[in-house]
Amino acid sequence: MRIAIIRLSSMGDIFLTTPIISTLRKNYPNAVIDFYTKSQYTQVVEDNPDISSIYGWEYQKESSMSLLISKVSNRSYDHIFDLQNNWRSRQLSSRLTGKKHLVNKERFRRRLLVFFKWNTIRKRHVIDRYYALISDICDIPLERKIDHSSGENPSILHLHNIVFHRGTYLVWAIGAKQFTKRLPNSTVAETLRSIPEKKIVLIGDHTDSENAKKIKASLGNDGMHVIDFTGKTTYQESRQLIQHAGLILTNDSIMMHVAAASGNPMISFWGSTVPEFGFAPLSDKSTIISAPQKFSCRPCHTSGRSSCPKKHFGCMTTIEPSTIVTAILDRIKMAQ
Repeated sequence: MRIAIIRLSSMGDIFLTTPIISTLRKNYPNAVIDFYTKSQYTQVVEDNPDISSIYGWEYQKESSMSLLISKVSNRSYDHIFDLQNNWRSRQLSSRLTGKKHLVNKERFRRRLLVFFKWNTIRKRHVIDRYYALISDICDIPLERKIDHSSGENPSILHLHNIVFHRGTYLVWAIGAKQFTKRLPNSTVAETLRSIPEKKIVLIGDHTDSENAKKIKASLGNDGMHVIDFTGKTTYQESRQLIQHAGLILTNDSIMMHVAAASGNPMISFWGSTVPEFGFAPLSDKSTIISAPQKFSCRPCHTSGRSSCPKKHFGCMTTIEPSTIVTAILDRIKMAQ
């Protein structure tokens, strides 16, 4: 059996393909399972033992897709599962030979929710949407969880000369690809000021470093318990920090799904997007926090925006630090 899986972006969506890959491997232990994605996202699946080969293309380079297509053109597969279903992925799959399967992204239903606030989306997680594509060839059913392990993970972490004992610190993933999915710096800072007795680790990529500096600066001496690791850890190191944290706080981002996969208590913040799109954290230890009042403009996009189209950003700015502190204390108490 030869299988191709295409999911070009984004990091969170790619991470959520893990149960599908695992299910295919359980059903076909000797299969060749190739994964196609953008080169900058290969880190999400590079340690997945169920994948045979990973093929990436550079989004920024116009010639990269052509080079990839020429490399794999007419490659033969029994099944080609296009989990992206956009013109780029269809362009790629058209050059592969084999039975093609396109995921139903329910675009029309999602647009109804965005533009008219009519929620007709079927209540199923994106993982179940993916599974609908492969279920006909699988006798062993989908297990709705993500294997979080990636090699040996010690119970004590040593990063940048700091020792992290399991469960003794909190992780706050402050980033998200789009602005309207990120909790404001002022809200993060005020929350951190209210929980000084807990060691907090801020994580994110280099694009989050400026926000982390602003958060730390606004805290002043009240921020001694806050460690800024934004832009300083690899994706795998961030996963490891999450895996051993006592609690994770995160926006609607890949780190939210990594946190859910860890099995640890977590809190997620939702602004311009909503869980109804099918990306709620797969965790029974999760608390979802969104605006305390209903905004007629929410959701304003399926994957977030670079700025608030209404200029008030009420879906995030009305989330009170006191609400977050209460949720943190409740989650910590439940874990004891």
